[in-house]
Amino acid sequence: MTQDTKPILDEAKEYLKVEFDLLKLNLLEKTARLLSFIIGIVIAIVMSLIAVAYFSVMLFDIFNQLTDSAFWTTLIMIVLFIGLSALIFIFSEKLFLNFFIRKVYNLFFQQLNDMKNKTQETQNQDNNPQNQPQI
Repeated sequence: MTQDTKPILDEAKEYLKVEFDLLKLNLLEKTARLLSFIIGIVIAIVMSLIAVAYFSVMLFDIFNQLTDSAFWTTLIMIVLFIGLSALIFIFSEKLFLNFFIRKVYNLFFQQLNDMKNKTQETQNQDNNPQNQPQI
């Protein structure tokens, strides 16, 4: 190797090292965001289950007072929960899947979307006749 290419190779190695470090930091940030999102979802699910349990006990008590029969109250509760489960299953893709996909997509591709939006804004400003100088 000649002396002329050695500084260029050193610069290239240093550049690649910095880019790799930036990639690792970016990945760490996105992983931390994803984990905090997952932990938030788990906490929300646990709190929702607790609320559903209290609501179920309340409904059971109300239906028990109305029917004066634990059998009919239990049957009503079973039918209600089967119906609720069926509705959640039917609409699960619209309710949950699209939300999670959109959230994870925004998490990993937020910077690309921001850069694309800024580029479109500058293009719109350049093409806007109000910004053109008056002749």
